[in-house]
Amino acid sequence: MHTPVLLQDTIDALNVQSGERYIDATYGEGGHTRKILEKGGKVLALDWDEENVQRQNVILQRTCVGFVKNQSVKLVYGNYAHIKNIAQEYNFVPCKGIIFDLGLSMEQIRLSGRGFSYERGDEPLDMRISLQLNVRAGDIINSYSRDQLYEIFARNAEEINSGTIAEAIDRTRSVKHIRTVNDLIEVIKKVTKNKQTVARIFQALRVEVNHEFENIRNGLLGALDIIDSDGRIVIISFHPTEDRIIKNLIRELGLKGSKKPIVSKNGERFERSAKLRIITR
Repeated sequence: MHTPVLLQDTIDALNVQSGERYIDATYGEGGHTRKILEKGGKVLALDWDEENVQRQNVILQRTCVGFVKNQSVKLVYGNYAHIKNIAQEYNFVPCKGIIFDLGLSMEQIRLSGRGFSYERGDEPLDMRISLQLNVRAGDIINSYSRDQLYEIFARNAEEINSGTIAEAIDRTRSVKHIRTVNDLIEVIKKVTKNKQTVARIFQALRVEVNHEFENIRNGLLGALDIIDSDGRIVIISFHPTEDRIIKNLIRELGLKGSKKPIVSKNGERFERSAKLRIITR
């Protein structure tokens, strides 16, 4: 099982108390949930990937038998943008702590076959976290106007080559459809071979397909409605725009938040980009 970035810092920030209720809004492979259970907390876990929920529930039944039998943990399909309604449905209000880990799990990248990673060249340009969404990344690449593509790349990833990449896509798709991860990478390479640019374009598409920035704001607003008066919301972000949304909401609502984020000093570039913030009322 993959160990989440800043795992111990996250659990310490939650200040888990035995018998209290916690929501893992982004279950993934369950690293945070297991740590909360070990400390005696009860967990309602959400994941927006139907296939991952099915897969992880089987693993939970096998590896966390006692916790499942005692109803200390429940993993359900759901988007954290609707966290308030989901928590109310499962009688999990108020709760002492909520975790949002805004990165994809390694298992989703490896097993989904949906083109989340630019290193999986043969996969289709899908990028839907939930298969109930209608628009795929390939639909955006092949049917959105050049100006719309520019706006998506610039807004969602702050990519300086947004304009020229949008133009290159527009020229290429007039000849043939851009269907796979490798198809899109070949187009980007006509502009730049910089891997960070490729990563940012993939990020921008995933954000657009899954409405991620909108979901972050809605999720945090919902979390504030269901958190206990002395509870804590812990958020791990991986991109400057995500962190900006969080900081702006803290400022807008006059919340108490960590002035400086906790960051990872080790690991790969992806891990070093992680920022952990704590919100209290």
